[in-house]
Order: sequence, then C-alpha cells, then structure tokens
Amino acid sequence: MRTEFILLIIIGAFFSALIFFLIILYRPALPTLANQPPVKKGEAAVSDPNSITELRNKVDWLDGQVSTIEAKVNAPTPTPLPLPTMVTGKTIIAVANTSGTSFTTTVTTYTPMGMYVNINCPKNCLLWINFYTSSKNTGNAVAQSGNMNSYDVFLDSVDQSIFTQASYPVPATSIPVSLNAAIAATAGFHTIDIRTKTSGGTLESDSSTLQVMAIEK
Repeated sequence: MRTEFILLIIIGAFFSALIFFLIILYRPALPTLANQPPVKKGEAAVSDPNSITELRNKVDWLDGQVSTIEAKVNAPTPTPLPLPTMVTGKTIIAVANTSGTSFTTTVTTYTPMGMYVNINCPKNCLLWINFYTSSKNTGNAVAQSGNMNSYDVFLDSVDQSIFTQASYPVPATSIPVSLNAAIAATAGFHTIDIRTKTSGGTLESDSSTLQVMAIEK
C-alpha cells in the first residue's frame, strides 16, 4: 500500500512538471513597456519609439509647409512702379515715337526719309528729340570713298540746322548714327521730321527710330 502511494506521488509530480513546462513554452510574447514614454490623455500608445520620432518629424515638416504657404498667401502684392513722368524736375506732357525700315536716296539736298512724328504741346514746351539709324553709302566703289551722309532736324518744315554726319572711307560700311536735340516750341501741334542727304554715291539707312518728348518749360 505504501509503495502504490509513493508511485502516485511520482506520477503526479511528473505530470505537474510537464504541464508547467508546456505553459512556459507556449505562452504569448508580451510587449516590453519599460522603455516607452508615458501615454498622454487622448494619445494612442505606440510600442516602437522609432515610430514616434518619425511621426513627430513628419508633423514638424507639415507644420513648416503650412507656414510657408501662409507666408506666401499673406505676402503683400508689390505695387508696380509708375512710368517716368519727370525729366530733371520737369514734367513730360507728351511722347511720340516711330520706326522705319530701309531707305535709299542719291539726292544731295535734304529730303524727307519718312521719319516724322506729330506731337501736341498743351502749353509752351521743350521738345527732346532722339534719332538713331544704321547708315551706309553704296554704289560705284570709286565714288563711295569719302562720301558723307547727313541727317537733319526739321520742325514744322523749318530746317533747325541741327544735324549729324557720317563719312565713309571704306565702301559699303554700315555705321551707327545718332542725333539728339532739344528745341523750344510754342503750345499747339508740331511735326518733327528727320531729313537726309548724301554728298555722293547712294545713301542707305537699314533701320531707324525716332522718339520725341514734350517737356514743360
């Protein structure tokens, strides 16, 4: 009887040890919370600290983008600069301009080249004239040498004796020519006309521009 009792104790101890071993072997893995920051009210718990850092970095980046967009939206619209209306303390009261393509002449007295503008001065004014052209002299190679092209200002068909000249020691050479002048004018409409002549050969103007500003006196 005593032997059977001892045998039952041994068998019971064996099964108890087996059950304990199986529990240890197959128990589910529990998350480690020792290194996690405390969860604030309203926040979800995140088991991976790296995920928290990445999430915060994304939130900071989005905040920066929102701030940039708000700054652009709220930036004041630049006011465009006004067109110039003053020249050395005087008011520009009218402006006229024109441009032309090619012009050719062999005339040795001043002749219109189609470069003219009409401008209205509401009161006595100063007409500032700015003319530019690209000029050359062509024709017979011998006759070209030493020829001179001249450009003159006419106001209301009256020669103002304000002119510029270009000489051509080298045949068929294009030379830039400019002419600037300031002429006093009375109130009313005026025509400013650029006329040209040549001392010989053929005068050619490839392109021309003329601008006139009426400035208060």
